[in-house]
Amino acid sequence: MGSFQFSPSRIGGIALLVLSLFGCTVLGIFVLDRLHQRPRTEDAYLSADIVHLAPEVSGRIVSLVVRDNQHVQRGQVLFVIDPEPFEYRVQQAEAQVENLKAQIDVQTNQVSSQLSRAGAEASSVNAARARLSLAQATQARLEPLTRQGFVTRESLDQARTETRSAEAGLQSALQAARSARQAVRSVAPLRAELAAAQAVLKEAQRDLRLTTVRAPCDGIVTDLTIAAGEFATTGHPVFTLIDDEHWWAIANFRETQLSTLEPGQKVKIYAMAKPDQPIHGVIDSLNAGVVPDEGTSAGGLPKVPRTLNWVRIAQRFPVRILLSDPPTRLMRIGATVVVVVMP
Repeated sequence: MGSFQFSPSRIGGIALLVLSLFGCTVLGIFVLDRLHQRPRTEDAYLSADIVHLAPEVSGRIVSLVVRDNQHVQRGQVLFVIDPEPFEYRVQQAEAQVENLKAQIDVQTNQVSSQLSRAGAEASSVNAARARLSLAQATQARLEPLTRQGFVTRESLDQARTETRSAEAGLQSALQAARSARQAVRSVAPLRAELAAAQAVLKEAQRDLRLTTVRAPCDGIVTDLTIAAGEFATTGHPVFTLIDDEHWWAIANFRETQLSTLEPGQKVKIYAMAKPDQPIHGVIDSLNAGVVPDEGTSAGGLPKVPRTLNWVRIAQRFPVRILLSDPPTRLMRIGATVVVVVMP
């Protein structure tokens, strides 16, 4: 039986295969190390706050000064609701306030005079009491003298008349004093009515200001389907404003990568529209949970479906990334991006 021998070409092929396998192994280790140091995901998209513009007062739109997809600045006028009914309410409230102020002025003047009278009436009360006391004493002294015949009947009748007159004078003085005190207290209810009327006026003035609707932030108008002349209702959105002041990316990372991520880490983001221009950002937060594919649904949690169902794969969790000075032309809600976490 002849011996089996390797030809030089066969030996060279085996050596090349071994070297290739070794190189692939080294490359795989290098790639895995890089992926561990720089976690990345292509399952990411851009997002921003969405403001549903709804008026705080109802009325007919008399002016619409924006168009769909227009960029607006914070404080810019978006549309105006007919202010005429609200102007009437302000005028009515102002008239009520002025009327109450006039009543208070009149009442205050009366109170001033009543205060002067109150002092005089107090003296009158004291004098009336003294007069009554004297009349009663005189009557008490004359009654036994009349029975003994030392004083005429007419003198006793006169004393009794003086007593009744003194009693009436005292009651009159007491009533005058009470009237003076009541006049002083009558100003307090008017002041309370004035405070309520001033509150109504402030509310009317606020409603008038709210007929002019302004942009709450820098943003982009979208979903504009109304026109001037239509009726706008309180709390019902008339169009949408995309907040252009703050943009972020939502990146879905595998759960095996989450241990290397933490808030504050710097990232680079590449938009599919311009993949050669990096956008810088930082990790803001990691989501605490998602809805699983099986079992009961946890209400309010984001659902991130797995790409494969027939093998056991790692779940993905959303990571919120705040963008730093992103280019406006690339910012679109839902735009696809690639996220790379920097070491």
